[in-house]
Amino acid sequence: MIIDLHIHTNLGSICSQLGPDELLVRVRELGIDGICVTDHHSHRGANRMLEYAGDRGYPIFRGVEIYTDYGDMLVFGLKRDTRYHLTTFWELVEMAEADGAVIIPAHPCRGWDPKHGHRHAFPREMADHIVAIETHNGANKHRSNLQAQELAREWGKPGVGGSDAHALWQVGKCVTVFEREISSEEDLVRELREGRFFGAYLEELRREAV
Repeated sequence: MIIDLHIHTNLGSICSQLGPDELLVRVRELGIDGICVTDHHSHRGANRMLEYAGDRGYPIFRGVEIYTDYGDMLVFGLKRDTRYHLTTFWELVEMAEADGAVIIPAHPCRGWDPKHGHRHAFPREMADHIVAIETHNGANKHRSNLQAQELAREWGKPGVGGSDAHALWQVGKCVTVFEREISSEEDLVRELREGRFFGAYLEELRREAV
């Protein structure tokens, strides 16, 4: 099952130009089997996307992207929204453990982040509290994704992929390929814990399928 695990919509992220109609049309065109809406710090956009999609039969899952002192984290299964700036990554760990959620560092090797003043340098001890690393980010330079893949190998973690789309043309550039079908948020969290997936560029998957 192919899922774009990292998408921002204009339903919940003021930085996104991506509307729900065009998003659903595009992912079907690309042959993507499901999407995760991961707006910043709130499930509001994901909830609105689920309501909008209604009974169209297209799998949509909720996630959230949360800024911490160690950079942005994708979180799945969190049962709450958060304030924009958490004090530390460890505060997020406490929330995730309490809610049964999983954490994945987003675009970990993008480099200097002028918005947040963060260099994406990670202490080794955080590896025990994440289930994967975003190794394929559609908004990253290829070099940054290669560095993230090396970090994943070093830490013994699987990689996920997501477009990090904020506009239509970015949708589906990177995806996560799951070994099993996913039909609920609970399924998604379970499969992320079990590591039955890998990150990929959608274009490469298409070439391999020919």
